[in-house]
Amino acid sequence: MGVDIFTPFDSDIFLKLHPFKSHITNDFLLHGHEMIISFLLYQVLYSMISPLINGAIFGDFYSTKLSKKAKLNFDIHTVSMVQCILSILFILPMFKHSNWFENPVFGRTQYGSFVAACTVGYFIWDLIICLRHYSLFGPGFLLHAFASLYVFITTFIYCQPWIPGFLIFELSTPFVNINWFISKLPENSINTKFTLINGLLLILTFFLVRILWGFYAAFLLIMEYSNAWNKIDYKFVPFTTISLNIMLNSLNVYWLSKMIKIAKKKLVVSSKAKEE
Repeated sequence: MGVDIFTPFDSDIFLKLHPFKSHITNDFLLHGHEMIISFLLYQVLYSMISPLINGAIFGDFYSTKLSKKAKLNFDIHTVSMVQCILSILFILPMFKHSNWFENPVFGRTQYGSFVAACTVGYFIWDLIICLRHYSLFGPGFLLHAFASLYVFITTFIYCQPWIPGFLIFELSTPFVNINWFISKLPENSINTKFTLINGLLLILTFFLVRILWGFYAAFLLIMEYSNAWNKIDYKFVPFTTISLNIMLNSLNVYWLSKMIKIAKKKLVVSSKAKEE
């Protein structure tokens, strides 16, 4: 009999690691140690493990031919790749949980709080990276890191069952990262057909999960909050999270337009090269 990877469950085995769990009732503080551990693990991955992974995959190109800043960028994208894969795996048991359908605003499980804590830990790391290397990433990525951190912190108050609806955006991230790595490698290092397929999957998944689902999810979220409005104590949370959600969706539209422009430019160059 096969294992259903979407089977919902509620428990968090890491809660027992909290030294003061018996004295804490606040869910955010109860999972604070998981945020810290998550942040530290991503930092270790970035500073110690990513250089080893990239050295093994890209060899001398990474070790001797890249500048310090370029290596840093490679390592950051490696962390991003690990995070997006973990995020997708973490949310699988949450898709079929009854809370998403029956209690989307106030529903809560310890497992959901664990996923939120791990995600908050990542975005704390991401925000620090974007601040430290602002010249490398600019305002767009900084804004994305801050908004994402805020939204996932608020899931400790409302809409925790919506975490899979937010993190499903990460389905496009592997293709984004692969496309980025290919663009930084020497020309013709990667098979052209593979590059083309990855580019098409990137644009397709980005459009489906970040644009189409993104705006539809924002609409659904507005409806969820509207239905529960009289029971909501902290009314600033719906206003801020929905505003940031729409802002992030708009940022994704901008990024998608840039991807399409780059893809068009590459197609024009490729067709000209064939004609010659």
